[in-house]
Amino acid sequence: MVIDRFRYPWLHTVSQSADWLGTDEFHHVVAVGGGELWETWLDFVAVNGGWSQYESRLKGPKDQCTIAFHEIAVAHFFVAKCRMSILQWQPPGAGRTRGEFLMGRDSHHPIFTEVKSPRWEAEIARAHGQDHPRLQMPKYVGVETRSTNPWASVEYAVEKAHRQMPENMPTLLVIKDDLIVSLADWAAVVEDIGLYTPKSGLKPEGGPFADNRYERLGAVGVLKVDVDTPFQGVRYRFTLFENPYALAAVVVPSGIATGYPRYNSPGR
Repeated sequence: MVIDRFRYPWLHTVSQSADWLGTDEFHHVVAVGGGELWETWLDFVAVNGGWSQYESRLKGPKDQCTIAFHEIAVAHFFVAKCRMSILQWQPPGAGRTRGEFLMGRDSHHPIFTEVKSPRWEAEIARAHGQDHPRLQMPKYVGVETRSTNPWASVEYAVEKAHRQMPENMPTLLVIKDDLIVSLADWAAVVEDIGLYTPKSGLKPEGGPFADNRYERLGAVGVLKVDVDTPFQGVRYRFTLFENPYALAAVVVPSGIATGYPRYNSPGR
């Protein structure tokens, strides 16, 4: 795969000796016009001081590079669409962990932000086992209808992210998934992702936001970026879910992502 160095200078730079060169997925994205979006994200991370944090991962294996792009895409969304600033990349979290970035409108009110990217391979393995033949195929095989349960992917992301969350500032987990059916595409996303599911016989522990188990997590956001084909524009879809049991110090301010849906319980 040859990337036009004049059309995509940053993408050309990361492609030099990159481990992902030649994969069908990356060739498809560049061919249909996604290269412009990637170039925008790479330029953004370079201008905002994050290049050194991401360069090695952007040159790494396909999955590693994809996750890095997801993290950059989330940061770009908050800066370009929500008028935030990136205050620090890879800020220290709880214990020896680190988050993706601190963001805010000023340095006195930072929001600790972590990004998780649940993968379709883990979704299939969780539902059907590690040896299922579907895992030997590309993500999309013709027209596929597959029953999925997004609860498990969301709960796993929340559980992992909560371990990283400090308890002295607002905290946010953003899920930008790579599932068979994106969380943002479920018809009733609030109910379907199960954050507020009450305790019951079928689910004794309830959803992650049914009690104070994840009290250091202020909110969960779900982001999807839709790219027109051929490339004519980009649409960002974002929904924020507040944790009603969050510690007071970690609650995400109300002014974040204004104009996008925000919930603090099912349907609200």
